[in-house]
Amino acid sequence: MESENAGSAFGSRHGSRVTVAGSAVPAVAIFDLDGTLTRGDTFVSFLLYVLRRNPSRLCRCLGLPHKIVMFMVGRMPNDGLKSAFLSAILKGVGGDEINTYAAVFAERCIRDMIKPAALARINWHRARKHRLILASASVDLYVPLIANLLGFDETVCTRVDWLEGRLTGSLSGPNLRGTAKLDAVRRTLGKERKPEIFAYSDSHWDLPLLTFADNGIAVDPDKILLREAPRSGIATEFWRASFAAPAM
Repeated sequence: MESENAGSAFGSRHGSRVTVAGSAVPAVAIFDLDGTLTRGDTFVSFLLYVLRRNPSRLCRCLGLPHKIVMFMVGRMPNDGLKSAFLSAILKGVGGDEINTYAAVFAERCIRDMIKPAALARINWHRARKHRLILASASVDLYVPLIANLLGFDETVCTRVDWLEGRLTGSLSGPNLRGTAKLDAVRRTLGKERKPEIFAYSDSHWDLPLLTFADNGIAVDPDKILLREAPRSGIATEFWRASFAAPAM
């Protein structure tokens, strides 16, 4: 599939509905969050936002550089690294406090991190009454709030663990990347007739989702995804440097 940045080719190539057995089934548009819709990583940004408001927790972060090295050399899984950061910065924080942080952070994320081209593509799908799903490996402390502000219909994201109203610092269930994200998306779609599916991501970890979709689109792809996209029939688009939305 050819790479494309913008243009009416996108709109003319992809219809708004697929007819299955005589009934119109609304298409589904699935967007990854970090690096796809946003400039930067929301998980790290959220943790730094909380840490700046709780500097006393800095001493609990002294072991994190070692965890990062362990991850980089393959001796710690991504799930373990994510839990280590959660535990260091958020363990023991109560629900009311987290909700306050998350509400402000989500507003700032929409204001400062969302790519204009991403907003344009979301609006393109919404105008055609497509079902919008935000699917992210980031956590459910703030991802559903961002999805709601952007007008998504549903959210699929990694869940965190709570005990007696306070964060334990652990995940509740799988870290939604790779096949785990695809499995969660499949459950959200249900067992009804499969609609036409659009999927957008910047990460090679989302190759299972992108190849599952009828229209997989690599957005500002990482090096591995940039290499693999043409081999897998995945289109490539570049939104990061675009201040004007891709024309549909």
